[in-house]
Amino acid sequence: MKAEKLNSAETSIQADWLWQWIPITLILLLAAGLYFYQLGTESLWVDELYSVNDAKRLPGHLGLIRPLYYILLWLWMQFGTSDAWLRGLSVLFGLGSVFLTYQLGRHVAGKTTGLIAALLLALSPLFINFAQMVRMYTLGTCLSLGGTLALVNALENPTTTSMAWWASLRLLVSLTAPLNATLLFADIWLIWFRFRKQRPTLLAFGKWLLLVILLWLPSLFTLVSATLPFLSNALNLIAKIDPSATRHSFPSFVDVLRKLKNFTAFPFPSTSKLSSLFYQSYSLLLAGLVGIALIHKNHKPRLCLIAAWAFIPSGMIFLVSKRLWIDNYILFLSPYILIILAAGLMGLWRWKRIFAIAVAIIYAITVSTGLVRYYTVQDRQDWRSLAHIISMNEKPRDTIVLSIGSPKMISALGHYYSGDAPIYSVGKLCPSDQVKKPDVEESLNKLPPIPSRLWLVCGTGFDDNKFRTVFKKYFHLETHQEFTNDNFYRQNDLMHLFLVIPTSPNSTDSQNPTDIKNKSTSI
Repeated sequence: MKAEKLNSAETSIQADWLWQWIPITLILLLAAGLYFYQLGTESLWVDELYSVNDAKRLPGHLGLIRPLYYILLWLWMQFGTSDAWLRGLSVLFGLGSVFLTYQLGRHVAGKTTGLIAALLLALSPLFINFAQMVRMYTLGTCLSLGGTLALVNALENPTTTSMAWWASLRLLVSLTAPLNATLLFADIWLIWFRFRKQRPTLLAFGKWLLLVILLWLPSLFTLVSATLPFLSNALNLIAKIDPSATRHSFPSFVDVLRKLKNFTAFPFPSTSKLSSLFYQSYSLLLAGLVGIALIHKNHKPRLCLIAAWAFIPSGMIFLVSKRLWIDNYILFLSPYILIILAAGLMGLWRWKRIFAIAVAIIYAITVSTGLVRYYTVQDRQDWRSLAHIISMNEKPRDTIVLSIGSPKMISALGHYYSGDAPIYSVGKLCPSDQVKKPDVEESLNKLPPIPSRLWLVCGTGFDDNKFRTVFKKYFHLETHQEFTNDNFYRQNDLMHLFLVIPTSPNSTDSQNPTDIKNKSTSI
């Protein structure tokens, strides 16, 4: 009898272990497949090239703004520099985010809710996009979740160790993505509400919070000093173009719905009125799930924690600037939103299962469409092909001028381009709606001497007719190639590569046009 009871107990323990780990393991395997699929297919785009360039400058040029990711990337680059390998670092933190989302959801709302939330994050095309990017966003999300889990434990058991874990992870995330530090506002409110009648515990948390702030101050000061002049210039430029754009406004219901849609299934432009109506209905369903989650009587005690981490930071960021309320900057909030949505779906399941099944089917259709769109349409600028064309067709004494991105691109392009042509950055050289003819002519005067041929790279908004009109007396056009990508937020985000020859009689190569297999036109 005793042996039978022991065997029964062992079987029960094994079943519990299997139920706890097999579902999340399968979700992690699914996430790994999606995150690694086509990892190196598209070129690194400009922000990724900046990341690689900044990491290469370490350790001699360690900056105080967001240093943690670049340190990790520098270490990662010691073992490889292919595009897929470089993006693999973000994949690891993306998988960590999926696992921590499960742990947090399970802790506050139950195992099933945690599994659903982890699955939603694993399937999110938006999150997959950032998991396949050489940027700090998935690291910031992973550290944010780790700090949140540490605080959940500290709220239940406020020991020195639990507080230290919370403070350490919040400091690390502040040194990775400064906007993620807005989680501290939610932390402070929750700590005060939980321990408002326990002054010694509040003082203990306060000491750790003060330590985080003191250690973060150098980075914060550097960030503010570097950002304020840029923001001032940007706002002045925006005010000249559209004075109403600088007026602050609160997010509309449509703005909130758009974020729910982006975080779950489809951050891409709608292609027709019918699809637009479908996604609007889908977004309303998501809003309904949020409402069900927040009002359900079984969810209120614990889900209020998640709601605080979801809504307080997003409100703080929006109060600073609506222009910061964009997907990559607030990606760290997506796991909390997904946990709320998962809790809402579970509440709907308990009330009317047929409605929950209908919502699940609509979600499956929407996310499938988003995944197909993500994996079949190029969304990143094709710097790899651009550099390859120059490398394959360049001649001695060629010059490269970039009128796209920041001056940092001069060295960042070195990830793909290994030729001998000097590279310069000259802004406002390509005519567009924002760049007028006098600006272009002023930039032409800033061009370095062009001894032979010039490879000119222009960006979005380029006006081909104005280019030909303005440049006619300065250059002969040999070739013009477009590099098209359909960005998530704006279609036809183009790059243009021109090969031109100065009209100056000193040019020695004007009679030797380069043969590139693309459209070629002479001015």
